[in-house]
Amino acid sequence: MTDLQPVAFGVPAEAIAAELDALGITHVVCVPDSFQRTLIARWQSGNGPRFVGVCTEDEGMGVNAGLYMGGQNPMMCIQNNGIFASINTLKAIALDAKVPTFIMVGQFQRDVNKTIEEQSSRAVRMLEPTLDAWGVPHWRIEGPDDIGALKAAYERAWADQGPAVAIIGAPTL
Repeated sequence: MTDLQPVAFGVPAEAIAAELDALGITHVVCVPDSFQRTLIARWQSGNGPRFVGVCTEDEGMGVNAGLYMGGQNPMMCIQNNGIFASINTLKAIALDAKVPTFIMVGQFQRDVNKTIEEQSSRAVRMLEPTLDAWGVPHWRIEGPDDIGALKAAYERAWADQGPAVAIIGAPTL
């Protein structure tokens, strides 16, 4: 029997929140994600940006765009399955209408003891190839050392006037 060693490590919710606070995020538009539950619980408690719960990722893309048009600085928080569910809206709003759309995507069903390429979950394995096919820049957050990817994705969304994704590879702490 071999001992499995994690390849992805959780990042404390407080560290992520501090990074997002420094970016001036005003609203988090969210379809709940179990990988980001500690961070979501923090936001729902009223600690940080205003939490806006939505039912679907399509709805979230529209709310995010409306907040942006209203002069706010929103972001989205969803899971990998949500990217697949909302690809048409991502194309229409974030890409075609050129709305800055910074998205944190949790890798629901990820086994943190395996690389992305070794995952049995198609949603985990196919997230990045799907984003690549649509020309959506993305960064992996595989542990605390990758926290700078949040700022990189956020700045890219604003520079490109389109979507950029930070992929949360392990449950937040």
